[in-house]
Amino acid sequence: MKYTFALAALLFAAFPAGAETIEELKAQLEAQEQINALQRQRIETLEAELAGRKIASPARAEVAAPEIAAGDPEADRALERALERRGSVVLAPYVVEVAPSLFWSHDGSDSNNSTDDIYGAGLDARIGLPGGWMLGAGVPYIYRDIDDVGSNSGAGDVSATVWKSLFTQEGRRPSLVASLRYAAPTGDDIGDDDVPLGSGFHRVTAQLSTVKTIDPIAFFGDLTYTHYIDDEISGVDVDRSDTIGFGLGASLAVTPDTSFGAGINYAFEDDVEVNGTGVRGSSTTLGQVELTAGILLTRDVFLNITGAFGITDDSPDATLGMSLPIRF
Repeated sequence: MKYTFALAALLFAAFPAGAETIEELKAQLEAQEQINALQRQRIETLEAELAGRKIASPARAEVAAPEIAAGDPEADRALERALERRGSVVLAPYVVEVAPSLFWSHDGSDSNNSTDDIYGAGLDARIGLPGGWMLGAGVPYIYRDIDDVGSNSGAGDVSATVWKSLFTQEGRRPSLVASLRYAAPTGDDIGDDDVPLGSGFHRVTAQLSTVKTIDPIAFFGDLTYTHYIDDEISGVDVDRSDTIGFGLGASLAVTPDTSFGAGINYAFEDDVEVNGTGVRGSSTTLGQVELTAGILLTRDVFLNITGAFGITDDSPDATLGMSLPIRF
């Protein structure tokens, strides 16, 4: 019996302490729940911020993507320099670029089975102006050799061009550049006794060039229209048909200092008229596949190499060119 009373006394003495411990545990649990609630709230806030950044990131990337335009902070990359040489991009205001060049063309598939080789050197200069304008002019020097006909050398047709940037790339909208070129028949033409070095016609070419950059690739396209002004050759009234052409391609920025490109170009011209009568079979379809490589040698010196091969009977079999644009 005395053990029973002793056990009861011990339980009675321990009960208040146990009650106090339970209360403390309840308080600790409540405090922990409050801490957990604060942590969940903080996690939800961080997740919302992170989700907001992920949603906003593409928009910022689209705005910050390199626009192909004058004044672009990354306009010194080889990719942009290659597009400038194509005339798809205008130079920044008051930037001057002078480009000596060398070129070669071979055609050996004419009906007479003779070969036609053209070797040449050229020089063109361009200057960027405010408002998205650019002016340029060029002159070639040509040596031409045609089997069973002869050879000739001298200046080719000189040209002058004006470019205008209509708008730059923004969001999904690509850039657009318009140009107008005039070429004078300063080279010997078909009416002379020598091998012709020029077209023999005054001509005006209008072109629209568009570029869409999805870094590191720039997709480009051209649409051209050339009008030949009627002229007399050896006393005969000759009227060349207007020419319509287009080109498509893409350039890849392999590194900031190196780019490669590929494209296809087509041009269509109807029959030539002599004294108002069309010459049957004189229409032409020119088609070429073009490959390009660009290397930025220094900040101001760019090496541009182009090669092409014909894919139609009227096109030269192969062409190769190299230019060295130098900025001042």
